Amino acid sequence: MDRRAFTLIEMLVVIAIIGILVAILLPALSMAREASRNAACKNNLRQFGIGMMLFADKDPAARLCTGSFDHSRDGCMDTYGWVADLVSTNAAIPGEMTCPSNPLKHNVKLLDAYGKATCDNLDFAASTRLIAGQCGKDNLKGLSGTSGTTFAKTAPQTADRAAFVSRYFLGGGYNTNYVSSWFLARTAPRTYFRDADKSLRTGGQVGRQGLKGLAASIGPLRRPYIEGSRISSSNIVLLGDGGPEDLDEAVSPVDFSISSSDIFAGGNGENRDFIRTGELLVETSSDGPVFYDTTDKKIKRIASFDGNLTKQVQCERDGECLPPPSSSTNRLYWQDTRDWAALHGGGKGGTCNFLFADGSVRDYRDTNSDGILNPGLKVPQTLTDSEYLRVGYRDNVVELSPSEFFSGVFLSKSSWKGVFED
Repeated sequence: MDRRAFTLIEMLVVIAIIGILVAILLPALSMAREASRNAACKNNLRQFGIGMMLFADKDPAARLCTGSFDHSRDGCMDTYGWVADLVSTNAAIPGEMTCPSNPLKHNVKLLDAYGKATCDNLDFAASTRLIAGQCGKDNLKGLSGTSGTTFAKTAPQTADRAAFVSRYFLGGGYNTNYVSSWFLARTAPRTYFRDADKSLRTGGQVGRQGLKGLAASIGPLRRPYIEGSRISSSNIVLLGDGGPEDLDEAVSPVDFSISSSDIFAGGNGENRDFIRTGELLVETSSDGPVFYDTTDKKIKRIASFDGNLTKQVQCERDGECLPPPSSSTNRLYWQDTRDWAALHGGGKGGTCNFLFADGSVRDYRDTNSDGILNPGLKVPQTLTDSEYLRVGYRDNVVELSPSEFFSGVFLSKSSWKGVFED
């Protein structure tokens, strides 16, 4: 046989071997990259935890933070919220420490600063909070817009306001794609005792959205509350990998970018894109106590005012909280965990990273591959696809063990006192 034929056969064999090696190595390379991203995500969370403890050291009330990253509910995001706290203490720059595994890099609450309310019937923060920090100033580094009175004189939902949000908030690191827990931002419900039926009731504002607002809660989590809690600090979640906000609220209507021609350029030739029109944005905080309503086939929040918490206190006191039923006279609540997402690992069931109050970071697996983690809400396995899309959870399989991840309502035993005495 001609030597050239042997050479051709040898080349084909080598090519085939290379192809096999590439097929073997590419998945391994992809897994190695994701392992690196996962490690970076966990390191971010650890750094945030350290930063929160440093903030608590200096805060007169020993709070871990001043609230959620939420302009409408907590106030201007350079002054209030855990992101602002970390930036102000030089502990971390959350906008530069986003989870690299998450394809969603920007927070939906930036749209609040832009002037587009991201949800109906919001629990608005006090007016003084809404115009705190740069939100209440009439210029940005000596430059101003022409159509407003605050936010450097920029009117809501204008190109000038988008430029302001881009240069100040996004350019300054005031952004995150991690979701804070209701416990971190709110701690516990504001309550009152109704003497007529000897019941413990929610004492927030009438007609608001559950216990999401400051007025419906006792405020951000404080270190003494953790140290005196009946719940181990290793079971109190603070932050986790963020999932997308509801689709009807979280699509950016405009580009957010820095341009050499925008009103705040001041001769700076920098051009930088942050958010593109149509980009989906990430949620900012979990919603707090919820239950599954078997009649409407929905996950519903507790009423912000006059919601009955008596059974909840009883079951938490006795340590016998079963998956929440829907009966209005015997209703129990668990934490809504649908705003966190299982981003890591790929395959059918990824994992979600969480930071806990003891500083530890742990991941939990999405066993049914619905993208979220169920703490035990009793969702039936007989719903239609459209009903499951509305609910989120695909079944009642517990993915966040109650022994490791507290999903009740009350961290403190003080809530038990006086409700059940004669």
